[in-house]
Amino acid sequence: MKEEKRAELRKKVFEAYMQKTPRSRQLYDRACQSLLGGVSGGGRFYDPYPTYMTHGRGSKTYDVDGNEYIDCRGSAGPLLLGHCHPEVMEAVKRELDRGLLLQNPELVVECAELLQEIVPCAEKVRFINTGSEAMLAVVRIARGHTRKNKIIKFYGHYHGQDDQFLVATSNMKPEPTSAGVPAEHLANVVLLKYNDIDAVRRKLDEDKDIAAVVLDPQMNMGGIWPPSVEYMQELRKLTQERGVVLVFDEVITGFRMALGGAQEYYGVVPDLAVYAKGLAAGGKLAAIAGKEAVMNAVGGGPLARQKAVFQSGTYNDCTEGLAAAIATMKVLKKLNQQGEYRRFHGRCARLKAGVEQAFRQRGIGVTMNNGFGFLRLWLTDLPPSFETYCAIEQPLLYPFLLSLLPEGVFIFPTIANFILSFAHTDEDIEAIINAVGSSLDRYYFKEAW
Repeated sequence: MKEEKRAELRKKVFEAYMQKTPRSRQLYDRACQSLLGGVSGGGRFYDPYPTYMTHGRGSKTYDVDGNEYIDCRGSAGPLLLGHCHPEVMEAVKRELDRGLLLQNPELVVECAELLQEIVPCAEKVRFINTGSEAMLAVVRIARGHTRKNKIIKFYGHYHGQDDQFLVATSNMKPEPTSAGVPAEHLANVVLLKYNDIDAVRRKLDEDKDIAAVVLDPQMNMGGIWPPSVEYMQELRKLTQERGVVLVFDEVITGFRMALGGAQEYYGVVPDLAVYAKGLAAGGKLAAIAGKEAVMNAVGGGPLARQKAVFQSGTYNDCTEGLAAAIATMKVLKKLNQQGEYRRFHGRCARLKAGVEQAFRQRGIGVTMNNGFGFLRLWLTDLPPSFETYCAIEQPLLYPFLLSLLPEGVFIFPTIANFILSFAHTDEDIEAIINAVGSSLDRYYFKEAW
């Protein structure tokens, strides 16, 4: 009987979505004739078809059918300032007249200086195109610096699209996340449980070929399970004692947990760190920041070692990305001075509390993990832990998330992340909570629970 209720619920949700988005359906059919899967990336598709957007302003995004949504996707995190922040847009327009791609532009120096000012470990900086490319390069730097081969990676941590990282990205299974990843590409990857300092200590004791420990401070892909401060401090101490490079993947946590990212929040300074997403408010730019002694392993400077690490890229000096990043960091500095980080984190906490209350009032088990504007929803009564939650089935989660789109809340139903920005207002938070309650009542989710 419950399965019948779930099938009926799913059908009703799909029908409501399709009635609201007929032009998206038409555009999807057209897109499938030219784009693989009708989209420009696997993370952009969901059943029955994706929503196609025309523009965004502040916390809102608009689709080809003219529907307005509170944007809780934020293009997977870059839009920390919301859509079309006026200071960022003005900076990009002003600089584009100089040319799309200049060699060693003045902008690159100013951008690096700002990053140095904000990021504790940023004694030296190298810009690059994407977070995936930056993570590939940063591990190469660590290996070049230490002359060792292996890296420690943690279960539930995602570090981009390089083969060596596409393993156990959201669960405890030591197997590739993607087809096409040869086993030999994972030969130098050591998988460990996060927030278990004894596991790291044992591995460093028994294996002297560890070049780096790589981590996403919040374990975002695994569902947002941050470590203790004591763990981070002990991890820093251990890696320093053993001559192992500590790498923070701050693609998500950078500028979001605090102005100085996880480094500032935990008071722990790694050897190397990677930034993307919030760095340029939607502009395409990433950065590697690190201690000079480690960064000097890279070729191209007077202090570089013999047999130096190679790192370069045609678009590392992209005018749009650099201009957007400079403006973004200046805006974030002002917001920090004005106390807006505290207010932003307060709105995130209110969303968590409101969503959880909406489910519990209707007798549905729920946990919402709050990662400073990245919030992950779990529909279960089980006590929260990564090891438990990564293995559970949540048959009502997908239809519930899709049901929010006709309610005016844009979220990807394939990943239960609610992503907020500084542009989201108190009124937006209330509207999202109300939409959650409205959807739960409209489709009688309790009956299918």
